Amino acid sequence: MNDSAQSEIRRLAEGIRHSLALDPDKVSPDVRADAQSLLERADDRLDLGEDFTVVAFAGSTGSGKSSLFNAVAGLDIARVGVRRPTTSRPTACVWGEGGREILDWLKVPERSRTWRESALDGDDQRRLHGLILLDLPDHDSTAVEHRVESDRLVGLVDVVFWVVDPQKYADFSLHSEYLTKLAENSSNMVVVLNQVDKLSPDEQKAAADHLRQLLAEDGLTDTEVRLSSAVTREGIPQLRSILADTLDSKQAAAERLLADMQAMARRIKAELGDPVATPDELPGASHLVETMSEAAGVEAVAQTVHDDYIRRAYKRTGYPLLAWMQRNAPDPLGAKHGLTRDELIRASVPATSKTQSSQVRLMAHDLITESVSTLPRPWQTAAAEAEKQSTNQLADTLDSAVTAVDIERRTPGWWSFAGFLQIVFFVATVIGLLGLIVVAALTFAVPGALPGWTWAVVIGLLVVGILGSVITSVIARNARNKGADEAAEAVDRDLRTAVAQAAQSSYLQPVNAVIAEHRDAYERLA
Repeated sequence: MNDSAQSEIRRLAEGIRHSLALDPDKVSPDVRADAQSLLERADDRLDLGEDFTVVAFAGSTGSGKSSLFNAVAGLDIARVGVRRPTTSRPTACVWGEGGREILDWLKVPERSRTWRESALDGDDQRRLHGLILLDLPDHDSTAVEHRVESDRLVGLVDVVFWVVDPQKYADFSLHSEYLTKLAENSSNMVVVLNQVDKLSPDEQKAAADHLRQLLAEDGLTDTEVRLSSAVTREGIPQLRSILADTLDSKQAAAERLLADMQAMARRIKAELGDPVATPDELPGASHLVETMSEAAGVEAVAQTVHDDYIRRAYKRTGYPLLAWMQRNAPDPLGAKHGLTRDELIRASVPATSKTQSSQVRLMAHDLITESVSTLPRPWQTAAAEAEKQSTNQLADTLDSAVTAVDIERRTPGWWSFAGFLQIVFFVATVIGLLGLIVVAALTFAVPGALPGWTWAVVIGLLVVGILGSVITSVIARNARNKGADEAAEAVDRDLRTAVAQAAQSSYLQPVNAVIAEHRDAYERLA
C-alpha cells in the first residue's frame, strides 16, 4: 500500500469524521451509520497491512463458483468432508504462511481455512504467495443468513470475482442489488462467465459481448470480463495470472478502501449540497451596507462634521467684524459641556428608529435567505438562528461601528494665514477710514494745511483694506466650503467603511460562520 494512497485514504477519513461530528440532523442516520462502519473497516484493514490480499469468489446458486474456486486453488477444498463448512460460511485458501489475523478479522471459521503450500508444489504457487482466496455463500440463497454472510464479506474483501453462468448472467437482482451498487469499485472487480464449456464459440462470444454491455450500463466500465470452465480448465491460467498481477501490485486493498472512501464522500457531499456564497459576497450586500449606514446616522454625523468645520473655520478666517457678530450663533453640536469635540460629534448621532431597524432586518433577511436558499434545511435553520442572534444585537453593532471611528478634527494651516490677512486688511480699512475722516476735517477747517498726497495715502489704505478683505473673504469662503466638504466626505467614507466591516464581521459573521462550516465540511471531502 503506497504512501500516497494511504495519505489520501486518511485525508478522506478525517473529512468523513469531521462530517460525523456535525450536528446530528446535518447527516442522515443511514449515511452516518454506513460512514462509521466504513471508518472502522478502513482502520482495521490498514492496521492489518499489505502482506495479504483478500479475493472473494461470489456468485449465485448453480454458477459453478465452488468448482471454479477449487480449480483455481488446485485443491478439492470444497469436498474435504467435515472440513467443509455449512453453506452459510465461507471457505478460505491461503497461499504462504500467516494470514490468521486477517482471517480472524473476516470471521472465517478455523475449520474452513486451508493453507495451499506443500512440499509437492515446489515453486508452482510462489507467485500467489500472499493471496487469501474465499469461496462465499451463494448471494441468492433462500436462507437469509447465507445472503447476509455473503454481503458482509463482499463489503470487506479487497477484490471480488463475480462468477456467473450462461443462464443467469443477466439476472436483474444481480445487477440491481450488487453490481450497480458497487460501480465505484469496478476496478476491484472481475466478472467471470463460467461454464462456457456448455456454449459453442459463437455463443461464448455473443454471451461475453452481451455481458460487457450490461456491465457498462451498470457503470462498471473498468471491470474485466473473463471466460472460464472448471470442467475443461479453460481460462483458469488466465484467472491465476490476474490474481498474481493483483498481488504484485499490492494496491488492491488501498484501491478498494480509497474507492469506498470516495463513494462515501460523494454520498455525504450529496447530503450537504454544494457550497454557497456568503451574504456579503452577493450583489445585494452593498444595499444592506447603505441601509445600515442610514440607520447608523452616517449622513447626520457627516453633516455635523461639515457644519462644525464651517463654524470653526469662519471664526478664524471670516471678516473680523462679521465673525464677532456671529459669536453667539447656535453651535451645530448644541450647548453641551463636559465633553471633547469628538465626543460631542458622536453624541449628535440620532438614535436608530424602529423603521430603520426594520428596513435593515428585512434587507438582511432577504440577503441571507438568498445566500442559503440552496442548502439543505438543517443548514438553513442554523443560518436563521444565527440571523436572529445578529438582529438582536443590531443597535449595539451600529453604535460600535460609529464610535470606533476616529473623527479627525481638522485645523488647516491656512486658517491662521487667512485670519492674519483679515486682521491686516481690517486694520487697514479702519485706519484708512479714520484717516479719511481726519484729513477731510482738517482740510475743511484749515485749507492747504495738509499736502495733497495725504489724500492718496488714506484713500489707498481704505481701498486696499476693503479690496483685501473682500478678496480674502471670498477665497476663504471657497476654501472653507471645500475643506468642510472634504472633512465630511472623509468621515462619511470612514463611517461607511466601518459599517461595512461591522456588517461583515459582526452582523453577518454568525451567518458567515454557518456557511463557512458547511464549506469546510464539503471541501474536506473533495
